[in-house]
Amino acid sequence: MAHDSARASGSSGDHLQTYGGIIIVVALALIVGATFGSLAKGFAINFLPQTDPLVGALSSAGQFVGFGVVGVGYLAARDDWRLVRFDWPTRRDLLWIGGGLVAVVGVYLGATALMNVLGIQSGNSVIAQQGRESPVYFLYLTVVTIVLVGPAEELIFRGIAFGELRRLWGPMPAIALSSLVFASIHLWSFSGEGMYVSLAMVFLLGSVLAVVYEKSGNLLVAAVVHGLFNAVQFLVSYAQATGLA
Repeated sequence: MAHDSARASGSSGDHLQTYGGIIIVVALALIVGATFGSLAKGFAINFLPQTDPLVGALSSAGQFVGFGVVGVGYLAARDDWRLVRFDWPTRRDLLWIGGGLVAVVGVYLGATALMNVLGIQSGNSVIAQQGRESPVYFLYLTVVTIVLVGPAEELIFRGIAFGELRRLWGPMPAIALSSLVFASIHLWSFSGEGMYVSLAMVFLLGSVLAVVYEKSGNLLVAAVVHGLFNAVQFLVSYAQATGLA
């Protein structure tokens, strides 16, 4: 499905609809996601100790189910399924998935190497801290991120936020602005003096994912790349935490 053409010269109503829609869908995703996450955690502790890492993983799964519900609900409420470009994968899409994953990993490694050379420290990851206490948490999150996190975050931030901004401004401004929104919701994912450095990394990776979506024309491609990249990070973190690497 094709996007509508950009309307950078649109009326004030167009601008209000775009920015208001993005604010609403992101705010609802956070609220509904937190609610679903709490419900999932409450259900899980009926069967598992509260400190079991599986409880945290199920809570995370619930959160991103909430994201998905909000994203689909937004498109249904507006009856605007054309906003998101989604198709079943083709051979071309498989190539984009492979190339997109290489691009995201390459940008991440390149940025990390540059930071090391310049002596720039990143922030402390909340997930990494939790995983170091119980490394199996990383394995649980590997499944959650492929099945839920990648698709749900891509639906909200690339499918809807990028899609709305692309209609208004065209691809390039939409890549930057939607990636800024994407980075902003990770504010609570990091702590320490290097927190804003980590957020800049999220912005950069979000921009790469937006480019992959724009060029491939299929949100499924970006969702798979996103999920696989996170999964690679979690598996590496597991190997490091358990002494395998």
